[in-house]
Amino acid sequence: MSSNNPIALADHDLAALQEARDLLGHARQAAAELARWTPEHAKHVAKQVAAALLPRAEFYAEWAVRESHIGKVADKVAKNQLACTLTPTAWDNVALGGVRRNDALRIVEIGRPAGVVVGLSNSTSPVATILFKTIMCLMTRNALVISPHPVALGCCTAVTLELQAAIEKAGGPAHALQILTRPTVEATGALMRDARTDVILATGGTPMVRAAYGSGNPAIGVGSGNVPVYVDASADLEAAAAQIISAKNFDHGSPCSAPSVLMLHASIAAPMQQALARQGAHVCTEQEALKIQNHAFPGGKFNGKVVGRPAHEIAQAAGVTVPVGCEALVCPVAHPQAGHVMLKEKLSPILTCVVVPGIDQAIDVARLMLQHSGAGHTSGIHSASAEQAVFWGAALDYYRVVVNGSTVHDSTGANTGLPYTFTIGTGYAGKSSVDCNVGPELLVNWKRVAFTLPGGWAGAMASGAASQASASTSQLSTLTPELQAMVLRIVQEELEHLR
Repeated sequence: MSSNNPIALADHDLAALQEARDLLGHARQAAAELARWTPEHAKHVAKQVAAALLPRAEFYAEWAVRESHIGKVADKVAKNQLACTLTPTAWDNVALGGVRRNDALRIVEIGRPAGVVVGLSNSTSPVATILFKTIMCLMTRNALVISPHPVALGCCTAVTLELQAAIEKAGGPAHALQILTRPTVEATGALMRDARTDVILATGGTPMVRAAYGSGNPAIGVGSGNVPVYVDASADLEAAAAQIISAKNFDHGSPCSAPSVLMLHASIAAPMQQALARQGAHVCTEQEALKIQNHAFPGGKFNGKVVGRPAHEIAQAAGVTVPVGCEALVCPVAHPQAGHVMLKEKLSPILTCVVVPGIDQAIDVARLMLQHSGAGHTSGIHSASAEQAVFWGAALDYYRVVVNGSTVHDSTGANTGLPYTFTIGTGYAGKSSVDCNVGPELLVNWKRVAFTLPGGWAGAMASGAASQASASTSQLSTLTPELQAMVLRIVQEELEHLR
């Protein structure tokens, strides 16, 4: 509730800024303690904490939907469960610190945790994002300060308190995880700009991600989505329709990797729309599509009230009648042009549909979409031709191209070789520092002690030794335990000196 009292407002803002400073002071102390852990112990603690929160997946899913009015409880349960089960195990065989050696290049590598991580939590996956980032930071021996999205402040604060208790029960420091309970723009900015912050994990809207990159501190940020999906004449239409509607309806279309605009090859457009209808979608008439458009973009501005809401609720508000169980609203657009609002991201079960003569025209539409948002994020294609899929991927600035699958699930590795994540990097195209699916390995830096190597790195490349080296770097070293302990002690002393 807002206040008309200027003094009260000033007090709140000042209290938020003071809280941000206090959190970072406590986080630095916790980071120094976490740095003393071995990587093996850190992973063990992370698994204990994740297991403690797993039974609470449904509780927090219900709370998040009730508080934010975004998404579907069942799908948020799935996301919370995934964060608690896969995050602490997916990197079991990846070195997230410690000491390792590379004999082929005569290099000893020493892992150093970042220290203090500031993590932004979004409105569409508030609890799952906090679970994911907390477990990642524990595995990498980093302290985490969360700045939650205000629309989900209650559930974010509650899950953080429960995580804190689980961390302490597992033997972790009291301030390994903290949350900003007054998430004002100024306080979040203060967290990001403070010299005691080592790195920012920025998940959220474009303005906040841009602020993270402008903070003066290192940032791992993601960009917004706006996913095009092309269905060509060779596609398995029933399978494609099932995948598209499943992705579009997951969490009521709120994931940034959900399909946004569907392009159909003209020769299969009619049967494909029929297949979409069989999967529970409502294919709108031209008049219905215009009503949906006017509700989603009144006056050309996006209506945030459609984000993560059920299709029938959106349709009803727009004056369109659909069954309560409607999975998606397919809105045909006959003449897509630059600036058309239906080519923008919608974060809802609203799916724009464009009929095209072929892949070249589908690429043209996708490039119109890129003028709004989505660069570097995700696209999809349904085709029996591998060459067609690669051509689509090469022609467009999307760094994840899902072939014959769900852009929501398979962009994060469910049925592809892409790494599991809740945070998608969009690379240079999307103004992000990373183009990959973000994982805990990005929260560890490696020092490299390089011994004399005849011929140097270029010689190793020419002889093939470098390729052998890259295969061996994921293995823990065969250094003696005494040397490993000594090196880790020196790293700890260095971190304490910096603090």
